[in-house]
Amino acid sequence: MNIKNILLGLIVISMMIFLISFGESGFNLNNQIIMQLRLPKVLVCLLAGGMLSIAGLLMQIFFQNPLAGPDILGISSGSSLFVAFWMMAAATFSPAILNWGMNLMSFLGALSVFLVLIFFVHKNMSRVSLIIVGILISSFTSSGISILVNISEVVQLKSYLLWSMGSFRNVTSDDLPRFVFLSIFSLVPVFLFLKPLNQFLLSENYAKSMGVDVKKMKFIFIILAALLVSIVTLYCGPIGFIGIISPHLAKKIIKKSDLKDIIGASFLIGSFLALFAEMIQVIAPPSLVSINAILGLIGAPVIISYLYRQKEWTL
Repeated sequence: MNIKNILLGLIVISMMIFLISFGESGFNLNNQIIMQLRLPKVLVCLLAGGMLSIAGLLMQIFFQNPLAGPDILGISSGSSLFVAFWMMAAATFSPAILNWGMNLMSFLGALSVFLVLIFFVHKNMSRVSLIIVGILISSFTSSGISILVNISEVVQLKSYLLWSMGSFRNVTSDDLPRFVFLSIFSLVPVFLFLKPLNQFLLSENYAKSMGVDVKKMKFIFIILAALLVSIVTLYCGPIGFIGIISPHLAKKIIKKSDLKDIIGASFLIGSFLALFAEMIQVIAPPSLVSINAILGLIGAPVIISYLYRQKEWTL
């Protein structure tokens, strides 16, 4: 294993231990507080951050676009729109039906945006134009959500607004086993396709020359990325920037082309960013900053720096 990945792993573990030991009430090792409050949010940060980063890496490989990410291309927004519709339309349903319906709608929302983007990719749209399409999709979904909010009941509105702010604290100790199961279920297949992913990382033509069934692998990439994004969005709400900046930071730190090293570093950096944002929330006064505000302060400069280093961008 790459020594840099080991160091990243140790940093992530140290942050997890800190957040388990320290909370809004200060250092407290009460077993009930740890098991009911702190452990769930720490595991959610670890898995959700890693899942978003791997989803971003898959999208960047698939679209051959270094600026592809769940939030930039509107994937998270599509998932949010479908979840919002279900939350407001099925409020009177039983909790079991409501929860499983949200799972399905979150996945379908992410998948539907993927299909729209694929249509434009097949039209040979440039990188920047694809980003513009993603921004327009986000704008469209935001308008749809605004309409749903305006026609919803007060209780439904409150539930949605709390969810839409984005938080790693939404998963309770009762929800945690299901979240962990779904996370592992969506992550394991990614590691089973490392070889074709490595070939796609170089180029689609290279993958073809190596005998990879390109159409089949593209379909698998889409399903996996949509699944990863939809699970995180469902349980944590829309979380920005982790998916797009983690792969870039991983490549810069690892400085290797082997996807085994890159994907591990991406996962750990995504987890680090999620844990860091949660640490800021714990240390800062209550309700002073949101998760997405913290991640925006980190992510925007990274993206601007990347764009600045590019010599040529054509529309």
